[in-house]
Amino acid sequence: MGINPNNSNSDAITGTANHLIDILKGMRGKVGITYREGPILSISLEGNKIFLDVSDASVFGMSDNNNNLGFFDSLKATKTLAEILDAEGLTLSILRKGKEALTIGKEATPKVSTILTRSDDIQVDSVKEVAKLGRDLKKHKNKA
Repeated sequence: MGINPNNSNSDAITGTANHLIDILKGMRGKVGITYREGPILSISLEGNKIFLDVSDASVFGMSDNNNNLGFFDSLKATKTLAEILDAEGLTLSILRKGKEALTIGKEATPKVSTILTRSDDIQVDSVKEVAKLGRDLKKHKNKA
């Protein structure tokens, strides 16, 4: 079981992703992360669905990693993740403050967003929430 791309440079990453997916398939429950008296992130695992709720995007600016991926690099990485999730029968729902923004993987049913993403595994649930999440992430990335 798992994705095995032809690019040999990605074997280690793919192996790690497949191992993580196997772990996620067997887990159930919810983990919430708080920082300075407030929630910043929660992850819920329910069957083959993973919910990632970003309450405070500052969590993504806390690392020393200076990852400056451009839009198209980020989109390519998201498409790869979406293909892996779909092949494994998993769905990742990304929420911003409890409101659906994106659905990635098996249960994604994109309509117009296919034009932008060129993927049938990435669904934009709310353009408004995706834009707000993007602004939040950019604001905290610039502060880091």
